[in-house]
Amino acid sequence: MALLLLALAGCAALRLVYKQADELLYWWADGYVDFTDAQAPRVRAGLDEFFDWHRRTQLPQYAARLAQLQPQVTADTTPAAACAFKDELQHWFDGAFEQGLPALSALAVTLEPDQLKSMQKRFDKLNRAFRDDFVKPDADGRREALLKRTVERAEKLYGRLDHAQRERIGQIEAGSPFDGEHALRMRVSRQQDVIQTLRGLQGATPAQAQAALRALARRVEEPPDPGDRRYQLALQEFNCGLSAQIHNLSTPEQRRTARERLRGWETDFRALAAQGKH
Repeated sequence: MALLLLALAGCAALRLVYKQADELLYWWADGYVDFTDAQAPRVRAGLDEFFDWHRRTQLPQYAARLAQLQPQVTADTTPAAACAFKDELQHWFDGAFEQGLPALSALAVTLEPDQLKSMQKRFDKLNRAFRDDFVKPDADGRREALLKRTVERAEKLYGRLDHAQRERIGQIEAGSPFDGEHALRMRVSRQQDVIQTLRGLQGATPAQAQAALRALARRVEEPPDPGDRRYQLALQEFNCGLSAQIHNLSTPEQRRTARERLRGWETDFRALAAQGKH
């Protein structure tokens, strides 16, 4: 799903990426835990089954939704509409998670202590990169990092933003509730939860493993700590407003660019869905 959403966010070769998604995802996951000889064929079989389901059942839905969005992208939007689309993406993700859960659970109960140590090392590396980008000692550095990320994402849909648009986005982002230190603490807490959950699955039954992973996913979506929940909700609401404002700042030409890119992704998804096994 991560690969798919990245492709949807602006990859110029969506069909090629999707056709290779099972292999790319395999190597991405292998980079975390280093699959054993016994695990590797089961992981590949699970990915193959997942993407066969995804191509047949989900891509037609994505294409239909993109067709609906194309005329809408030429008009202004609202934070509520942006949040509704975010919820729609979450619904798709939840369905994909449930589809992949049996295979994921079967793998989870076989993970060895050294593999969990490898996963923790990968988490630590990612956290160092996050700290360098978003937990900077100077406020200007943090703002620049956030603005760069936001502009890059927007330009994948609308094309090049001009100086005035970038400046206005920077002004809007000055009011963001984003807190790099808080975000990093939440990342580390979630990672620890992942490691502890997986460690507790050794010897578990498939039903127990699925229940534990569902509970983990719920905790990610709705953090158990009240302060973290308030922070996450505030950030989500702000980002919905930011998305709407960025769209409303776009020019007619940029909206035509966005519509053409949506049409291109729709065409790609329909072509992929019509093909046989990826």
